[in-house]
Amino acid sequence: MLQNLLACATATLAATFAVPCLAADGIPDPGFGTAGISYVATDDVSARSIYPHATIELPDGKLLFAGARNKVVPPAPFYEPQIRGMLLRLNADGSPDTTFGNTTIDGLHELPDLVTGTRMQGIESIARFPDGSYVAVGTGMVNQPIQGYIVKLTEGGDVDESFGSAGVVLMPMTYLHTVRLDSQQRIVVGGEHFDNVAFVYTTTIARLDGTGAYDATFGTDGVKTIAWSDPASSGYVDDLAVVDGDAIVIGGGFEANGPGLGNDYALARLKDDGSFDPTFASVGWRVFHDPSETSVTSRIERIAPRADGSIAFAGYHNTSDNITGLVFGSVNPDGSTDTTFGQAANPGYFKPAILPSAESANATGLIIQPDGKLVASAAYYTSAKENFVAVRCNANGGDLDATFANAGVFEADLAPTGIYSEIDTLALQRDGRIVAAGRAQRTTGSALVDFATMRLLNPSADLIFANGFD
Repeated sequence: MLQNLLACATATLAATFAVPCLAADGIPDPGFGTAGISYVATDDVSARSIYPHATIELPDGKLLFAGARNKVVPPAPFYEPQIRGMLLRLNADGSPDTTFGNTTIDGLHELPDLVTGTRMQGIESIARFPDGSYVAVGTGMVNQPIQGYIVKLTEGGDVDESFGSAGVVLMPMTYLHTVRLDSQQRIVVGGEHFDNVAFVYTTTIARLDGTGAYDATFGTDGVKTIAWSDPASSGYVDDLAVVDGDAIVIGGGFEANGPGLGNDYALARLKDDGSFDPTFASVGWRVFHDPSETSVTSRIERIAPRADGSIAFAGYHNTSDNITGLVFGSVNPDGSTDTTFGQAANPGYFKPAILPSAESANATGLIIQPDGKLVASAAYYTSAKENFVAVRCNANGGDLDATFANAGVFEADLAPTGIYSEIDTLALQRDGRIVAAGRAQRTTGSALVDFATMRLLNPSADLIFANGFD
């Protein structure tokens, strides 16, 4: 059965990428998995579904994915889904790393219960320390009040109990989405604190030291909150980056038109001490939308700082009533719209005409190549079939890059006899190849959702590039 599925997938890709034998950008890497694809099948014992949210290329070329596994837990009569954080490690050739993991699935390491009493605890973001250990963040929810968690993990995936309280730092009533390390190996996390009286989500950034203690030199007792233009409206964090001087750039969305009235793009830049950087948008933050649109439905989901201090971003924008599409954008180092980016009729923004049948699209990954070209992956909803999709635009955002995949658009059906496949994380390897990972429900009538990943050739990328992970 597995051989038949792989053969079908290979045939599908061969039809999609009818290219000469010469290597080209955006085609499957034949040295990875089978025809560029690697699956890790769920078994309904350790997992009913596996879905990654972040990717790290390890120094030995192995790939580590962090996210969540879902399984159904008895007793009868209620079989409740249980979500736990997971790490999944593959060898450089895409095969599961059988030396890693603690489950019945090769390469899969399941995290223990980190937030007692909560049923859902997936990892949303992960960062690696130089010694090979990790710090990851997520949110515990359902059956108990929400708690954001920061957990320290050993290289083998076990909880490092010397960190925080038995390995974990909890942030009550806070959703945590992203984590990065600065030049001093301090831990920077971002999310939203929920006020369950005012029903407002407040953008929240925290910094901790390597022991899990809050860094008193940052913000107020280690925490910085951002009210944007109105503390009565909600602000959301989707991504952050640590840039030169350990400054912090935050990207997300803000209800600029009032509570419950959609989002505008939101960007902020903080100094090393957590105060706003007034060289950015004069006050340190900016909430904005594309002036060519009257929509209040737009949000930054991924950011990619450039060496010159400018910031590229990807997210969604409104295309028509209740329909969202993928958007790229760029701002200058001072936070102003980069009018050299995008199309002439829409300076600062590029909205690729893809996924015409989709009712919604979200940017799940953004990488910037050394040549300045931007690659974004998208997850979307459609009444038709959902596939792996990524696009590459030229450095100035003027158009799709015709040298990548099929006229700038990569699309592959990783569930050719099943229901759907979706990219949830994107990364650029040190050698320039692109890794896209997500999930695939490969069998109609089955609840099992497998881990799926592809590696794409990218020979035009600078082979000495060593950054750019989701």
